[in-house]
Amino acid sequence: MNYLSVVFRFLRQRFDLLDDTADPAVIEESVKSNTSFRGTNLWVLIFAILIASVGLNVNSTAVIIGAMLISPLMGPLVTMGYSAATNNPDLLRQALRNLALAIGISLLTSTVYFMLTPLREAQSELLARTEPTIWDVLIALFGGLAGAVGLTRREKSNVIPGVAIATALMPPLCTVGYGLASGQWHYALGAFYLFAINCVFITLASFLVMRFLRLPAHEFQDEKHAKRVRRLMLAAAVVVAGPSVWLGYRIVQRSVYEHAAEDFVRKELDFPGTYVVTRQIDARKRRINVLLLGPTIDAARLGAARRQLIEYHLLPTQLIVRQGLQAYDSLDAKALSQNSAEDVRARQNKLPARPEAELTQLHQLVAASRSSLPAPGDLLREVQVEHPTVRRLALAQLVRPAVLRDSLPADTVLLASVETQADVPEPEQHRLVQWLQARTNYQRVQLVVAAVPSSAVALDSVPPTPANPPRRATRLDQKRGR
Repeated sequence: MNYLSVVFRFLRQRFDLLDDTADPAVIEESVKSNTSFRGTNLWVLIFAILIASVGLNVNSTAVIIGAMLISPLMGPLVTMGYSAATNNPDLLRQALRNLALAIGISLLTSTVYFMLTPLREAQSELLARTEPTIWDVLIALFGGLAGAVGLTRREKSNVIPGVAIATALMPPLCTVGYGLASGQWHYALGAFYLFAINCVFITLASFLVMRFLRLPAHEFQDEKHAKRVRRLMLAAAVVVAGPSVWLGYRIVQRSVYEHAAEDFVRKELDFPGTYVVTRQIDARKRRINVLLLGPTIDAARLGAARRQLIEYHLLPTQLIVRQGLQAYDSLDAKALSQNSAEDVRARQNKLPARPEAELTQLHQLVAASRSSLPAPGDLLREVQVEHPTVRRLALAQLVRPAVLRDSLPADTVLLASVETQADVPEPEQHRLVQWLQARTNYQRVQLVVAAVPSSAVALDSVPPTPANPPRRATRLDQKRGR
């Protein structure tokens, strides 16, 4: 028993929040000073919005972090939680007015910027703010808790700037401005949804911390009025907490579904020789739509894949599998753009900076390969002697960097693109690859063959029709001696 009391006393001393809590009057003054948007705060808000918009526009993470550091947007949210915890309706109304003003000015500023900027393309940093996930909910909740704790301490620390970076209130508002300026309403709605989630959970976290610290309630001269105000503030707390629980539950459901769907596509639709070009996962409609390139997958194998949906807890789900370039549409283009941006961002975060010596080695390798590569025109005349159906030939080098952990040296792959008047049988493709290996002195040759009818004129400018199907391409990658 004594041992348990000692442990309990030790833990209480370590985790006690009441010991270094600031004076209630100091906390109230600090909260009020961060609520109003006029003069300095208003100009800082405008400058922060412009900095964040530039950062999203040029895809600079460092610039976006700088904008979040100076952003004063979190002040009204903490004030709303504080006023609800201390039953102060006047302060709550003031916080709501200032929050609405800050949102309006932020949207106006970011919309005007994105209307004037010459850079129109949505970058990966901007796309990352268009759809909230369960991690955004957790960051907003824990960030709000940390911010409220830091604000109520006697000695201020760097907690508030860190919370400003973590909760990321500024970038979603700028993304809403981009969506309004470019007419892409799905971007605007998704980003504002993320901003609303951050606001709700930061307010809820501030309310919980202030209630836990037992700060003195606002005093009223009339007790009857005080009871009415307490009931209203309790209702306001329920209004804040209710949507937060519902939003959190829905986002958890969607995140679990999307993760399971990604796992299903990666494992069950990985057929030999095929590649998943795009995947469109809609958790609300419970639909998975993929586009495959490569050999046609028969109905039996697709049926076996569909039966595996139950193993991933995805039933009911509508699985749509499209095959071939003729099934490519505008939705695929958007999905491919977004998936590519996400892949690039993920690789940038994972890959370490390359040493200078390795970069020099790659440059030398590319220069040497270019100097030794025969002219495509000469190769075309030579290859037409053996393969008269070939109409065009293009060559390019793909650099494969050194992989230190596998002890593989850096080398290049020769990419040969060939247009023919008729389909080329696979044995003939093998002979063509072997000839290119011997002629160009490349050990690795990747061949892309496109069959183009001789009657086609300016095929690239003619849209696909039933009478004019898109090109069919096959890929062959061989190594000499294998």
